[in-house]
Amino acid sequence: MPQNVTIELPIAPRLNSGLAAARERNLEWMRRQALVMGDVAARRYIFSAVADLAAYSYPDAEEDDLDLAFDTMGWFFLFDDLFDVPESHEADEAVDVCKQLIEIVSHPWPRAVDHDAPLVRAFADIWRRSGMGMSAEWRSRAAHNWVDYLTGNLTEEMDRRTWVPKDFATRMRVGHRTLGLIPSLDLAERVGNFEIPQVIWHSSHLDSMRRAAVRAVKLINEVMSLENDDARGDPNLVHCLMRESDCSRQEAIRMAVTLVQAAVDQLGEQVSWIPQFCSRLRLTDAESEKVQRYAAAMFTWIRGSYDWSRNNGRYSPRTASALSSNVTGQLHPANLTPVAR
Repeated sequence: MPQNVTIELPIAPRLNSGLAAARERNLEWMRRQALVMGDVAARRYIFSAVADLAAYSYPDAEEDDLDLAFDTMGWFFLFDDLFDVPESHEADEAVDVCKQLIEIVSHPWPRAVDHDAPLVRAFADIWRRSGMGMSAEWRSRAAHNWVDYLTGNLTEEMDRRTWVPKDFATRMRVGHRTLGLIPSLDLAERVGNFEIPQVIWHSSHLDSMRRAAVRAVKLINEVMSLENDDARGDPNLVHCLMRESDCSRQEAIRMAVTLVQAAVDQLGEQVSWIPQFCSRLRLTDAESEKVQRYAAAMFTWIRGSYDWSRNNGRYSPRTASALSSNVTGQLHPANLTPVAR
């Protein structure tokens, strides 16, 4: 069972002490946004534990900041599952929602607009709250990163309608965009109440660090979600490794685990150069501390994604057994808003 795969990580596990209370507030927010309607839908959403990822990935966030993190993580998975439609169907609703979301983040901040789709309204609320207290530069960068995530999802949908790339390198390149880790690291700044200076954020050194973090988290996600993908007939990087290395499933899983550990080692080496990086840029102590906090957020995300993946209901045997190529995704609106459908 992939959810039980052990990955040795040199990162201490952490968990936000406010998890239980934030989980309840998140469910109420989901209900207010008309994303989770009725008791059956609520039980399905609670069992998935998707919003709990925030407690693992933002262990120091408190109060409103923690709520923003929970709401964002919950929203991510509902949006992701909107693309999971029965075989031979096209995710037209998801494409339309995606276009509306791009419209929201592509306009000057903030922009109050009424939207019919609950996922769009909910995102507008998250987008408004995430910009509170942040600079115009941060908001511009965050908007760019959201657009890259959203257009990456459009790329995946077009690939489904034509042919899905089967090589590891291409799948990883697309996954770098659709994983959502870059916007999530922006959120780490927001809920941590700090900002990486704009020019520094664009440096090759920090870009390389982000790429290593994305690679690690993406591979963890692919291993842990393997049975779900198998049940739905969806592509997975483990499948790519099996084909390209002509190896068994278990051997490919072990290869993926090794690649996770290599990415973490690479990130660790890059982080060791941060003092010299900051010195050459003549950063102040305060600026250097922000860079270190940003690096720490990457490590926390890697460890958090692993620990959450092993404890959620989304990747459990129960969920995998209920999935197939002929049904909608676990958290597709058809399964969470039956009253409206």
